[in-house]
Amino acid sequence: MLRLQLLRLSTMVAVLWGICSIGVTAGAESLSYSWKDGQKFSYEIVVTVETDAATITYKGITNYTVNRTSPGQASITYRGGLRETKKYKPTNRSNRRGPFGPRGFGGRPSIPSPFSRPTFAGKTQTTNKLTITSRGQTLTMEGTSQLPYLLGNVSLLPFESLPRGSEKQWSVDSGVSITKKDENRRDRFGPFGPFAGSGDQSVQAGGEVSNYSIQSDRGNLVVIKKSYRLHTPQVGDKAAYDLSGAGTWTFDRQENVPHAYDMKLKLTVSSGNSTTVYPISIKYKRISAAKLAEMAATAKKKADEMAAAAAKKKAIAEAALSPSVKSNALASLSSSENASVLKTLGELAAKSPKEPDSQIAAAIEQLLTSTDKSVAGAAHKALVKWSPSYSLKTRLAKEYQHYSPVKSTKLVVESITPLYVGQIVQVQLRTFWRPAIIKKLLPDGKVDIAHLLWGKDHMPATVARRNIQLAPPELEQPARPKSVSASVSKSGAPATGKGSRTWSDVSGKFQVEAKFVSVSDGKVNLLRADGRILSVPLEKLSPKDQAFVEQMQAPENPFNID
Repeated sequence: MLRLQLLRLSTMVAVLWGICSIGVTAGAESLSYSWKDGQKFSYEIVVTVETDAATITYKGITNYTVNRTSPGQASITYRGGLRETKKYKPTNRSNRRGPFGPRGFGGRPSIPSPFSRPTFAGKTQTTNKLTITSRGQTLTMEGTSQLPYLLGNVSLLPFESLPRGSEKQWSVDSGVSITKKDENRRDRFGPFGPFAGSGDQSVQAGGEVSNYSIQSDRGNLVVIKKSYRLHTPQVGDKAAYDLSGAGTWTFDRQENVPHAYDMKLKLTVSSGNSTTVYPISIKYKRISAAKLAEMAATAKKKADEMAAAAAKKKAIAEAALSPSVKSNALASLSSSENASVLKTLGELAAKSPKEPDSQIAAAIEQLLTSTDKSVAGAAHKALVKWSPSYSLKTRLAKEYQHYSPVKSTKLVVESITPLYVGQIVQVQLRTFWRPAIIKKLLPDGKVDIAHLLWGKDHMPATVARRNIQLAPPELEQPARPKSVSASVSKSGAPATGKGSRTWSDVSGKFQVEAKFVSVSDGKVNLLRADGRILSVPLEKLSPKDQAFVEQMQAPENPFNID
């Protein structure tokens, strides 16, 4: 993934700063960032971007903690992020225009832009480590909090440059690079390291100028007027960017930190004969300690109220039905009025009983086959809550529709295990067991299978029986043949039919119905009902079956007269 990243060279290396001072006033007190160890300050930030299609807002609270101070600089930890919201403007869908320019045909050609991509770290909660001088120069930065629309890092947003002395006017003229960055590549040193920009697909150089003028200096707050411009020329097929505007920045002389900011900007993106303009507003204000405490208390109160409401709702949902409520529910479920049935099913679906009621479950189950799809669907949702067995079947049906791994059943498939085409099983793939369907039973004992993906065949393969396990017995098997279903007893063992008998292995776990054919090379050959011949080692059969085989091999008595 590619994105445009703005690297302000002025914040990377202090040497690149070009601060020009105008109008020196002797005796005036100079401005300076002079923090204290452990000092904390926070800001509420709102950034608004207007596009043709929507008003995009980035809003959040950023927090700073001064870790360590040293002469002329401080180490600061930033924590925070801005949440993006969009409010679309009323417009025809065909003419809707987003941050990528007009879509479809008939409009101006769009300007390639990554402004709305979700990969900007500033749109999520993140942490940066900053080293900032007393004049506002960023010496180092660990991590990133980049914002769209060439707004830079959220963590650096409050910090403006200060003059070297007591000047009332000063300027900062520096270079910038706009980088089309490969998101798959990770710079070891980050954007401020000695190799910043190396390996990126393209770097576009430009200029950045900030002009400051003290507007009022009364009490602790110093209001400073600021004008700003960032620009890059259009070179070849690269778009030209021009971000400019003006506003005010307020500095708190007592706390020696930024206090407020109100800036109106306009971003113009030009590519070929096409130009797109984005009006931008940036505002922030420092939050007092009292306000932070109030906000924390409000958040805690809201969280406690939500937890209490959730606990109350859970208790109501898990409570058993009273005799009168149960009687009314059963009466409603058996009525012919669909409106009443749907209402009752909705109420039952909202419950999560610890001890499900079998009568209620039976009444709901009768409605699964309703000709009214709304009733049948509502019955399904309610029965999941009231019948553990139905809930299990529903969960298994969902699990066995995906290619995702499933839990091993340890129901091993051997040569005597009956299988059928269309049977859903689980097949081992590396160290995982995944849902699969049997496509064909091969004469050599192997099985053609296909893994399941959203209920469709996926990745056909031929596997040995040892790589197959039976699915949970609770899983519905739509393709189960009637003959197989009829031959299975309640205990799960094959029943004996005419001309055949039930054969078991030594453990008694695996059984199959088949006819005895012959014995050769220590293996017993059995004929199954589906015509397949099974060859089972004699020693793997149960003692009873081994005795039967010995009886079948005994020489015939010629004097035996029926």
